[in-house]
Amino acid sequence: MEEQQVSVREAMARAVAGLGDPPGLAVRAMADGRRQRRRARVAGGAAAVCAVALAATGLAAVGGPVGNGDGPGVRVQPASAAVPQVFGTVELSPSPAPAGSAGASEGLPDAERARVTAFRQDTAAALQDLLPPGLGRIRLVAGQVPLYLATSSQGSHVIRFSVVPAPQGATERSCAAGEAAKGGTCAEVALDAGTRAVVRVSPQGDGRVTGTSVLFHLGSSDVSVSVSPDERAGVSAPVTADQLLAFVRAPRVLDLVHRADLAPVQGPEVSVDEGAVR
Repeated sequence: MEEQQVSVREAMARAVAGLGDPPGLAVRAMADGRRQRRRARVAGGAAAVCAVALAATGLAAVGGPVGNGDGPGVRVQPASAAVPQVFGTVELSPSPAPAGSAGASEGLPDAERARVTAFRQDTAAALQDLLPPGLGRIRLVAGQVPLYLATSSQGSHVIRFSVVPAPQGATERSCAAGEAAKGGTCAEVALDAGTRAVVRVSPQGDGRVTGTSVLFHLGSSDVSVSVSPDERAGVSAPVTADQLLAFVRAPRVLDLVHRADLAPVQGPEVSVDEGAVR
């Protein structure tokens, strides 16, 4: 009986000798784990793609036009900070500075020269940004604090932005009698509740061209802003009285005037033609 049992076991062993191990619970669990990990990776990738798509859709929905506004797009902010605008210097010969000008910048100590230069750069930026673009490129006139040169294909125009300590007893500006008879215009206007200004369009040279100016007294200073004609090219100042008045009324320009009133960048001047009438 025992010999028959052994023979049966041996026969069964020989029958299954060529077969692999049957898949038990551990082997099945490992296989199931691998399948679940593959599903998770596929699902994660799909979710990431959806998230990117949704983000792009959201940006497109809230973004404004790109460039000139021809179509919808994503607003992209520049990565680097804006670089301060620097205006060049030009020399004029002969100098257009009026007689008695105290605007010369030669011989200043280094610290004072740096302060004056910073003021002139800020003034040039205001001139470039706030005056009509037809004036063209703005540059500083070398050696003359109040003077700037605007150049374009239409001509060259000297711009004067002067804030100087006023003489004692200075009063508000006013138009002279008979100015209109000379071919120009003059108007007295209010800059604000306490400041009046004189706005002039005056014939210059042989009378074929005109310049535009605004003059007023603010704080302890006399202020003169003017744009000259290009007499050689026969072109009047490309700035109207209203445009120049709007310029001097701008908060940015009045800040420059107050800044030069508190810390002058020019010395006192003797009276010149454009400021002789008060």
